Amino acid sequence: MLASAGVRIARIPRGPLFSMFLFTLLLSILIPLLIPYFPQSSSTVNNFLQRNLFNVSKRHFVSDSQTSSHGYQSGNSQSGSQSNGQQTTSDSSGPFTYKSSVAYQPKDRDDAIYQKLKDSLLSPTGEDNYFITTNSVSDVYAGVADGVGGWAEHGYDSSAISRELCKAMDQLSGSLTTDLSKSKISNLIVTPKEIIDLAYNKIKDEKIVEVGGTTAIIAHFPQDGLLKVANLGDSWCGVFRDSKLVFQTKFQTVGFNAPYQLSIIPEEMERQARLSGRSYIQNIPKDADEYEFQLNSKDVVILATDGVTDNIATDDIELFLKDNQELLSNDLNKTSKTLVQNIVKLSKDPEYPSVFAQEISKLSGKLYKGGKEDDITMVLVKVD
Repeated sequence: MLASAGVRIARIPRGPLFSMFLFTLLLSILIPLLIPYFPQSSSTVNNFLQRNLFNVSKRHFVSDSQTSSHGYQSGNSQSGSQSNGQQTTSDSSGPFTYKSSVAYQPKDRDDAIYQKLKDSLLSPTGEDNYFITTNSVSDVYAGVADGVGGWAEHGYDSSAISRELCKAMDQLSGSLTTDLSKSKISNLIVTPKEIIDLAYNKIKDEKIVEVGGTTAIIAHFPQDGLLKVANLGDSWCGVFRDSKLVFQTKFQTVGFNAPYQLSIIPEEMERQARLSGRSYIQNIPKDADEYEFQLNSKDVVILATDGVTDNIATDDIELFLKDNQELLSNDLNKTSKTLVQNIVKLSKDPEYPSVFAQEISKLSGKLYKGGKEDDITMVLVKVD
């Protein structure tokens, strides 16, 4: 079971349009000072935040800075083995094989902005998306992408870019491995980061997507067990060994709830933004952090969008894996589905101290509780 209470160490913040957040933050500070002058009870602030968390929690795509966001330094790359001091008895010899599963749950889309976005409403994963490419039991690629929901407010399908990017990454991951000798890029050393680059440029150059922004994380699980990951934004990859976290990627953000993102912006929209002193968050694939980590037999690897990491901390996942070892051994699909169902339940619990709620509490200086309702997508890979 997941821990449903207790204060956790807050994660790196990530965030919406700064003006919207600052407005909400200012209110959260001023309202307590003004309460004595109004007849309302002390629950006013909590009720206000509860009603407006939807606006705070939506991730956005605009920066107040006029500097393109791909100028930010990543600085979070890691390579090699990381164990956090954990003792292990797992087998690190190869060759390795992999079993994979996926579970997801889109958030409710009863908000008026979605009613005209038929494709978004039909997407089974909401604005999230994923892919798993199994070239063989010893050669697997997997990834998740999270479309930035702020575009829906402007009438654009936020699920389009994450869906098309994952489709392109899936195709490339399969063709590069199974038909390298005939591939036009057969002379390249194709890494997860290069696959993101090729996929993004494909959907951009071919004008497959009109407008949008998305995070992206992709992992390669090869025969020798040397996991390779490329991450851009605030999706996440973690490796668990004996139910303990031994490796994880870091979030890339430009501010609270504003992740690095691959964007497609028409020139006219960019021009209008410049005239108003704004700029869109537009990263490029080379901004992605790269990681390598040596897997062991029986490791569990999770790739997830922020619908997972904004709600539960890594020690919640550790506890779940520890309590469900038999299920993990016998039914990978049920394991991933059960974990996502638990996260969905917590995301709708107004009393749950989610990671996201704790970030708001930390920034506003006032206690706030509640899960973050969001699209939740998770790929789980077990190493054999």
